[in-house]
Amino acid sequence: MPRYIATIAISLWSAVVLSASSGHIRPTLDVERNQSAWGVRSNPDQRATAATAIAPSSHDIDTDVWSVFVATVAADDIVRMGEVYLPNAVLVGPQGTKPIKEALDGWGRDMVTAKAKGNRATVEFRFVRRQDDATTAFETGMFKYTVIEKSGASSPKFYPFEQLLVKANGKWRVLMERQFAEVTQEAWDKLPK
Repeated sequence: MPRYIATIAISLWSAVVLSASSGHIRPTLDVERNQSAWGVRSNPDQRATAATAIAPSSHDIDTDVWSVFVATVAADDIVRMGEVYLPNAVLVGPQGTKPIKEALDGWGRDMVTAKAKGNRATVEFRFVRRQDDATTAFETGMFKYTVIEKSGASSPKFYPFEQLLVKANGKWRVLMERQFAEVTQEAWDKLPK
């Protein structure tokens, strides 16, 4: 397993160096509310030139990961959310690291508590960088997590993130998720939709 992770790290480092030197690092994806359904859409500006074209694997990542996160948060479905992560995935946060199973256990308890109160939640994603090939990916951006109370009052929070993904058994899965400290709505608003 360490050799596998080292290979992924070297591949991603190479992608960062090559992307940075090309000057074509641009956001490529946003998640938006489309009438009554949340969905993932490509940034139309990305289709304009070959230099900034979306890799074919990005669509699969959207389907296997980002759309599932949107749906599972809305449905309070921690089991399906957990299926997006590899069993040995790691969550990195401002206070340290932990196995994803521990994080999912806590998030699941939070979902049960919120549901009992009549609250619900939504999540949206905006991306700063997406680097992927046929089997590995590194994506960075920000997510907006909004709790909507039974009364209708909502309280959004904004967190920058990084995800390291691999394709395993034909599906994209999260190997490492890094969540940074909460930022302001102003930082969210600066990201392209």
